[in-house]
Amino acid sequence: MTQTLQVTVPIPDGLVLIEREKVRELEDLANDPVWDLKDLKKKLKMSSDDTIKNKFLYNPKFEKQLKELGIAHYPDESFNRWRFNARKMSRFISENFEAIIGRKR
Repeated sequence: MTQTLQVTVPIPDGLVLIEREKVRELEDLANDPVWDLKDLKKKLKMSSDDTIKNKFLYNPKFEKQLKELGIAHYPDESFNRWRFNARKMSRFISENFEAIIGRKR
């Protein structure tokens, strides 16, 4: 038999209750649509191009996913610049943060 409990919780005037999906949508809108390497370094708080490339972008654990999911454009002969889908990358970083910074293998 299922039991239920009804609770009333006051929400202060300065706060609102919002659906998780709406929060994600608002976060996506807050991001620029495209980042370059400088923007990615800023997001990850890494100052060295080599560090971010070695620990993250060229790490086999992430590289395949970043390419397949359309998150990152790796420099090539047709467009020799890093470009990142900011919304997808932001989500990817959030979901994989511990592994990216090296605390979880």
